[in-house]
Amino acid sequence: MKRTIFLSLIFLVLFTSVVFAHKPIFETSDTTFEKPIVVKDHTISYAIYGSLDKIDDVDFVKFEAKKKDPLFVQMTIPIIKGNEDFSPSFAIIGKGIKQRDKLPFDIPEGYGSLVIKPSPKEYFYEKFTQTKYYIRQTIRGEIPEDGEYYVAVFSDGEKGKYSLAIGEKEKFTVVDWLKMPFIYVVVKYFFNPFATVAVIGFIIILIFYIVKRRRA
Repeated sequence: MKRTIFLSLIFLVLFTSVVFAHKPIFETSDTTFEKPIVVKDHTISYAIYGSLDKIDDVDFVKFEAKKKDPLFVQMTIPIIKGNEDFSPSFAIIGKGIKQRDKLPFDIPEGYGSLVIKPSPKEYFYEKFTQTKYYIRQTIRGEIPEDGEYYVAVFSDGEKGKYSLAIGEKEKFTVVDWLKMPFIYVVVKYFFNPFATVAVIGFIIILIFYIVKRRRA
């Protein structure tokens, strides 16, 4: 029995590492230009789960890059009640950006900005967590100069949840695989906190009931 459970867990780990391509990062507190979420390697596939909670809210992600490194950023919107039409923009900001698109917030002198606005919705279903998204906008290109770069997420007064993908290279460690069950729960909680807590509570009660019946 123990061997069967162990093999099942190995299969689950290997399976989920394939279908859940992004390493998740969850916004735990509001970010600023001075205190952004930091991505250690922007070429590796990460997904930042965050939300704009106020009409003037702006979230910031920071990474360091070398000239001609690949650049990939994609905005996806969780399909949940009240969030379906959420359409934030994002901007790539850095000293290597020569243009300076208009932003609803200030950036330091010498930094340029490239704003990527929402495009028509493209449906996407993530199999591992059984979650649904709309892909809104994507940018692919090359880093123009060595330096620090920021991705800023903002909207025209809208509030809602988003998942921002950065990087396309899939790279997983054993620790990442072992975290998959936890990631599953946290992503489901991000989509629907009440339903997730209810399901976890039901599972705990069911386990206690089964254990009690076996001991009786």
